[in-house]
Amino acid sequence: MDAMPPDGGVVVPAGSRVFDADVLHVVELTVAAADLPKLDDNNNLERVRATISLDGEVVTNAGLRKKGSTSRRPLSEKAGFTIKFNEFVPGQKLDGLKKLVLDNAAQDPSFLTGHISYEVYRRAGLPAPRTSHAVLRFNGVDKGIFVLEEATNEDYLKKHFGNGGGNLYEGPWDFPKGAAAADLKDEVSEGRTRDDLTALTAVVMNTPDAQFATQLAAHLDVERFIDNYAVEMVAALWDNYAFVAWNFYLYHVPNGRFVMLTHGINWPCCNISGAPNWKADLDPLNIHSDPWQAGPGFPPGRLCERIDAIPALAAQFSTALKRVARDAFDVPTLLARIDRAAATLHSRPLTGASAADLAGFDAEVGKVRTFVRNRKAYLTTRLGL
Repeated sequence: MDAMPPDGGVVVPAGSRVFDADVLHVVELTVAAADLPKLDDNNNLERVRATISLDGEVVTNAGLRKKGSTSRRPLSEKAGFTIKFNEFVPGQKLDGLKKLVLDNAAQDPSFLTGHISYEVYRRAGLPAPRTSHAVLRFNGVDKGIFVLEEATNEDYLKKHFGNGGGNLYEGPWDFPKGAAAADLKDEVSEGRTRDDLTALTAVVMNTPDAQFATQLAAHLDVERFIDNYAVEMVAALWDNYAFVAWNFYLYHVPNGRFVMLTHGINWPCCNISGAPNWKADLDPLNIHSDPWQAGPGFPPGRLCERIDAIPALAAQFSTALKRVARDAFDVPTLLARIDRAAATLHSRPLTGASAADLAGFDAEVGKVRTFVRNRKAYLTTRLGL
């Protein structure tokens, strides 16, 4: 997965250049005119051939498709993409990567929400995608500033768990919907079965409280899940599993248990319709606060509800919540990451859509800094830190 230099020197981890946060990267995508209708079709899941240049390194015949659900945009606007370098050319990579996410940050004019939230995950001891920033041109047209995000693929899973071959299920999804409704990666192409998720779902939905912790631990890394739950609540990630069962993966580690993983964080913390932007007082003890203001059609994560209802697990969550709020949500660290991003985004003159995005960043970055400080102050009081 990592690139070995020809002289046998130090191994350079895959993606080291792509995810250098001190560089405002330049991405150019070129797609043949005949393939544009297929690429722009929101119902199309097949990739089209594209040429990508990233900071001058060119890869041809890469596989490109649009990404997102609520963030999906037409090509005439600012579409986000995933690019699979080895889709049409086996073994092809860029900077040691097989895949890359080009996030349009359609809901986040600060371009910072994932950038700082993933830092909280890492400080809490949990895996999180690496990110950096880039300006993107699509068929010669400036499309603005994007967030480059590390893909949750086999290489990512192998890096963090030693084996990337297990089943990977993607939200939005939750246990009451049943295992058959979940999105299982490579199910058809690799003949995968859902027996593992079926068994976990049965535990979550049917096991009595008295046996729940023991039976759950046989299928799920409960400590890691509770830490993940704590990060979501501390960082006010109202678009992830706890609040609305969105933006997550469940990965079954081969010969092990399920773990929950984060990805796709691109909604500003509590930038909710009808509420002040960058609201810092979302209660970390209440997953029923309905931050989406979407009503009963978007219930909170069922597994979090069960944990909250069982005293021993609730106590474990309370301990994790305080630890994450105290140690992982570190104001100086997060402010330094914000300042670093600001310096990077201002590191070269920008024009067109990229300059407009930079102006949007400048209008929002102060709010992000204020959110970080105010969130910490609220957590300190609310949790008695």
